[in-house]
Amino acid sequence: MSLVGSTLCLLLAAAPPSAEIDAGFARLAAAAGQGAPVVRIGLDTGPKVTVGSSRPFRILDPVTGQAVWRPTHDEAVTAVSEAGRGGEVASVFRVQVGSFDSEDAAKAEAARLGGLVPEVARVAFDPDRGVWRVRLGAGGSRDDLSDLTDRLRTLGVEGAWIVEEPAEERTGGTLRLVDAHWQSLPSGLARVAVVPEAGATLQVEGKAYRGVIELRISPYGTVRAIDWVERETYLRGVVPAELGPEIWPQLEALKAQAVAARTYLQANLGQFAREGFDLCATPRCQAYEGVKVEHPLSDQAVAETRGEVLLYEGAPIDALYTATCGGHTEDGSAVFADKKGLPYLKGVPCREEDAAGGALDLAGAAPGSRIDATGTDVTLPWAWLRAAGVVRDEDAEGALDGKRLHAWTQALAALAGLPAPSGHGREVATFAEAAAAVAGGLGWDKRAEVLLLPGDAEALLRDDPPRDAGLRRTLAYLAWMEAVRPRPDGTFGWDAPPEAARLAGMLSRISETYDALGLQEGVLGGAGETGLRVVRNKDAQTLVLAPGAALFGWAGGRALPLAHLRLLPGDRLRWHADASGRADVLELRPPVKGAADDRSAAVYAWEVRKTRKELEEAIGKRVRVGTLRDLKVVKRGLSGRIVALEVVGSRGRQTVRGFDVRSLLDLRETLAAFEIQRDRGGEITAVAFHGKGWGHGVGLCQVGAYGMAVRGEGYRSILAHYYPGTTVSSAP
Repeated sequence: MSLVGSTLCLLLAAAPPSAEIDAGFARLAAAAGQGAPVVRIGLDTGPKVTVGSSRPFRILDPVTGQAVWRPTHDEAVTAVSEAGRGGEVASVFRVQVGSFDSEDAAKAEAARLGGLVPEVARVAFDPDRGVWRVRLGAGGSRDDLSDLTDRLRTLGVEGAWIVEEPAEERTGGTLRLVDAHWQSLPSGLARVAVVPEAGATLQVEGKAYRGVIELRISPYGTVRAIDWVERETYLRGVVPAELGPEIWPQLEALKAQAVAARTYLQANLGQFAREGFDLCATPRCQAYEGVKVEHPLSDQAVAETRGEVLLYEGAPIDALYTATCGGHTEDGSAVFADKKGLPYLKGVPCREEDAAGGALDLAGAAPGSRIDATGTDVTLPWAWLRAAGVVRDEDAEGALDGKRLHAWTQALAALAGLPAPSGHGREVATFAEAAAAVAGGLGWDKRAEVLLLPGDAEALLRDDPPRDAGLRRTLAYLAWMEAVRPRPDGTFGWDAPPEAARLAGMLSRISETYDALGLQEGVLGGAGETGLRVVRNKDAQTLVLAPGAALFGWAGGRALPLAHLRLLPGDRLRWHADASGRADVLELRPPVKGAADDRSAAVYAWEVRKTRKELEEAIGKRVRVGTLRDLKVVKRGLSGRIVALEVVGSRGRQTVRGFDVRSLLDLRETLAAFEIQRDRGGEITAVAFHGKGWGHGVGLCQVGAYGMAVRGEGYRSILAHYYPGTTVSSAP
């Protein structure tokens, strides 16, 4: 045996116990400035993991505190697994037949099944859900388990589920360290500590984290990186990863998220203790993105709720949360079988209890409808331009002359901060000449010269384009940018008179490029003492309507001028403020999705169509029923979610329940309806799903929390709504 091999054997034989190593990591974390309590977050794993820092860092033996290799490292170092008995562990497929709250119950079921089928029943703890799983058989592919799943189905075993897991665990591996110049050192250790310089951060696979990083051999022969970090510092990388403060900039919602995330951590400490950490860093637990997502607003939320958790009967709750619930959360027991008996995971409406009671009725003016020659409604664009001083009502009569058109272009250029158009406005006889004059005055003819390719004009202007090449190119660019639109017959009507309404629509579209009209947007929070309370970003302001303000709502895909406008808290608004700061034009922004507090989410409602082949591929990864024949909803929860679905195939049928329904169909959510499409022979061709929300639908609705905060609710009120019966207290 070589000298290196002998040394490794001696090191392994004398390896200190795990508790002593853990104590060493705790000391190093404290010395690196991590206050109590320190948590362990599992980061990247693989055959190798690379660590580094922008400043010198150390790699230490966590027990002795001595350098493993060089005193300090200035460049990245890669830890490579030298796992025992053949390297990284392969995967195996098994049939999961049940989940149980206790090990005894799982062993009893395993013993029962062991008397019915020859395959060995395995009992293992699943840290993801804190339950004991019973699994049967072993195969190199899902097809290898077809006979077993068929037998289980004939024995009345419901919910049999094909899963993939590591085939075995490994012991005895060590880490090899490799630097940027390919020099390496067999460390002889299964666990090493990477310690930053004071005030610096460490990078794991290019992503920055605070704290001390552990590199260790996992039970599956890979290298696992673990961040030993103070709990509150950890939350600084969780809260903005789960509820982005740039998109949802409401402090009270972020505070609710901070308390929920801290509670989830507290209730699940040691969830992955067998692998050496508390929680993972992915949405499988809760997302942790480290330094790159830290934000002043979410930092404030963490600081102002420091140490606070949700308790039920004196213990931290299992604080599940979901991205957006589609208007109503679901009972935890309906989605997760192991969440029975948790009354705080009760489905609740994600809206004001009395939405109509919070409505505000505004009175204003309904501007006269303006429809241009293409059939386009330009009432709202005209109102914006009029409020900004670009057009006047008297300009709308008849064809537009060159002088007035030049004045419009000049006014828009001034608002946009562009050079004033030259000249005094030559006469224009056709719409083509007028459109080109506006484009030339604002420099869009130069855009056309740079951006259009030969042949583009013919493709964009398919009806008798102008002969002049320069004019043709300019008009083609305006069509490309949808600043000009064709008439109902598909032609542009370039030779038509220069109609004021149509040209106003064009200027309005161009103004959007420059944000030239000074339009403001916000979310309605409710009624203030002197006007509307409107939330813009993280701040609230009072918005007062000017007398006779032009009001607009949306329906049928178009803006409607209204004399009376009903608004609900959470509605998105856009307005123009006059010289005194009052809104002289106010628009309820589309789309209008109802009254739910989470309706501002992009996936509040969604549609997806899946072909039979796509569905069979997704379903076949988990259950084996053959050719898909039917999907039948067996049961829905109180929110309308599918909580039991029967899958019918050529080889049999199987009922899938709870969260497994979402996994089986690969949908954003199970709050969905669907229609099955069939060919003339009755065979399924596709299924069209129409759904709401994104996530599992249990606990805090993150976008709903934002909506409640916009309405003025505090974080404790938000948490009490989504976790009924709980109290906020300091962590025990």
